[in-house]
Amino acid sequence: MSEKSKYSFQCLEQQCDTKACHIRPNIRVTIGDLARWTTQGYLMNILPGIDLGVPQAEDEWFYLEAHRKPLKSDAETTACIFYNEEANGCEIRYSRPISCRTYPLAYDGEKFYVLTKDCPGVGKGEISKEALKDLRDLAEQDYRERMETDSALPAIYSVFMAQMVRQSAQAMSRMSEEDRKKMEELLSKERQNGETDESQQGQD
Repeated sequence: MSEKSKYSFQCLEQQCDTKACHIRPNIRVTIGDLARWTTQGYLMNILPGIDLGVPQAEDEWFYLEAHRKPLKSDAETTACIFYNEEANGCEIRYSRPISCRTYPLAYDGEKFYVLTKDCPGVGKGEISKEALKDLRDLAEQDYRERMETDSALPAIYSVFMAQMVRQSAQAMSRMSEEDRKKMEELLSKERQNGETDESQQGQD
């Protein structure tokens, strides 16, 4: 069997009827994506649509992903923030994340695989050996960037948090004694209000 027959794909773009790439659960973003957007001059336009996921449990990781929004046609289904429902297409198609550029082909560090069967473009059209090689190279790059992002984000987050703590401490040190007492009173009231709200929720 030739490589050409193992995988073929043709994006149906505006004619797609499943919106599989737009509504998939997680559209990950890498530090490499941020670097490319910076070089292209698009970072500040795209950045508002990117979320930082912070671990809520020990077995969870930091991650970057595209923000979600409910579909106008189906409020129970969410899609990528960059999905234009009226045009049935991606608003940043030519600067989309690397995970979108390789979709639906993926690489897990050992083998290549198709992420979903819901994409109607799978099995359509033809793909040359050269094009398939380029796509596989891109999928491998996506894997490397995701691994690098997973490794780097905790350190980057720690650096920013430490900086914020230092700036907060410096701001506090420059406050007058009167302003500091007012700040402490406000924080004390907020803590008391929070404890009251938790107590009321417990009674409900």
